Amino acid sequence: MPQLPLPVKRRAGNPVIRLQKALTWVFLALWDRPGLRGLARRVLRMRCWLDMVLYMRRAPGPADGLFNDFLYRLKVGPELELPLRQRITDKVLSKAYVTSILGPGNTVPTLAVFDTASAIADWRPPDWPVAVKPTHSSGRFLRIGSEAEWMAALPEMSGWLTHDYFRQSLERNYAGLAKRVIVEPWLDEAMRLEGSVHCRNGVPKVVSIIERYTKDRQSFDTDRRPLGVSLAFPTTDFQLPDWSFFAPLLAAAAQLSQELSYVRVDFYTDGKRLMFGELTNLPAGGMGRFYPANGEAVFSRVFFAPPP
Repeated sequence: MPQLPLPVKRRAGNPVIRLQKALTWVFLALWDRPGLRGLARRVLRMRCWLDMVLYMRRAPGPADGLFNDFLYRLKVGPELELPLRQRITDKVLSKAYVTSILGPGNTVPTLAVFDTASAIADWRPPDWPVAVKPTHSSGRFLRIGSEAEWMAALPEMSGWLTHDYFRQSLERNYAGLAKRVIVEPWLDEAMRLEGSVHCRNGVPKVVSIIERYTKDRQSFDTDRRPLGVSLAFPTTDFQLPDWSFFAPLLAAAAQLSQELSYVRVDFYTDGKRLMFGELTNLPAGGMGRFYPANGEAVFSRVFFAPPP
């Protein structure tokens, strides 16, 4: 695919950046008027096209070409507005969805869910540490290990209750979600691996695995062959002493992804036990950086490969 010229520097007065901001404003203004949402979607398509040019340094290609182009089509298409997409985006409702399919005991436990700042201020967990995050956002997360840390974090946690990730990301699956804060126990240290299964049309395609403490990472196909690619951070070769979790993981991911054209199923494991975290609609907002330089092409060949 031909590459576009590198984007110019993102100075505040840059006309391209001004256009990007103007399209965002117009989209949100139209979206707030339900009768104009058809027009809003057209503006969103222009805005997302510009994002691809700015951040990926190329225009979107065919949906079956490269992985980020596939996610671009999902981001601008109608599917993100489906009730199921919104359900699996909400971190509380997503757990209920996983439980409805796989049964109880397959998700990270929930200690509490809050929708007011006073409720957060008045509550304390039975044990430290805990993981805290907004149910309606992405990329926000706190590990809190003591009473003092809880008190210090109150302004940030309370602030999440007014944060609207949809208006920041323009990802319509976040539009209108209830603004809440969820508290979970910090995972057992034995659950040393975390990762995700990228599923297309109900079929697991690529499994990314990260060692939680060293941050070593690698991606594998469903036959456990390492691909030598990763998203966001450089890959590292490492060996797994126990693959007992792998076949049950693929089976569960297939079940969870049956009704979706794409979903990333996030999980934790100690090599045998499995626990599921979030279901992700658009990794990195559909503009993830791969490592090494040809990593997206390698990943995409496996992701789009037909069934054997």
